[in-house]
Amino acid sequence: MIRTTYNEAGANEPVRIEQVFAEKPAGGIVKEPGFDAPATTAVSADGDKFKVMKAYRLVAPVVAADTAIKIAKGSGVAVGDVIGHGKKSVACTAVAEGVEYDTVTVTLGVDIAKGTVLYEAASASASSATPKGTAVYVTGNALKAGHGDQPVRLINGANLRKETANIAPEVVAQLKNINLV
Repeated sequence: MIRTTYNEAGANEPVRIEQVFAEKPAGGIVKEPGFDAPATTAVSADGDKFKVMKAYRLVAPVVAADTAIKIAKGSGVAVGDVIGHGKKSVACTAVAEGVEYDTVTVTLGVDIAKGTVLYEAASASASSATPKGTAVYVTGNALKAGHGDQPVRLINGANLRKETANIAPEVVAQLKNINLV
């Protein structure tokens, strides 16, 4: 008698990178992110290692009067994070983890389309927000939470899919050879 088991195929990983034309030879080491970070996540320099820059993808549109936003699971959002869009940023006061998305209590005061990626800002501001850290590379592979510091492919020249890349346009502006297509 043959004893076999059937395992469902996992979900397909979305295509995030269209074309790579420059990367750091031998990659680098990224510090433990504390959450699962997909490929195309920006990293900033942190000594001789790199640190993940958080990005928050909206799973539902936001209107100016909203006091809570719905972001994709696994973004690493925490109470106290400052969430930015454009030149405006506000502090997150509460996070409710759901099955399909996380609900974050924050009032951005602007209309934002579903699928837009927001960034973690350095400080709260009504008109001069900037990303927390300076992006130097994007990751070429995913990082897993709880696995400590991890070796990663570091890309500094690429075309990324704007629909699936885990990076905000404000952070892309820091990387002169990264384009969202």
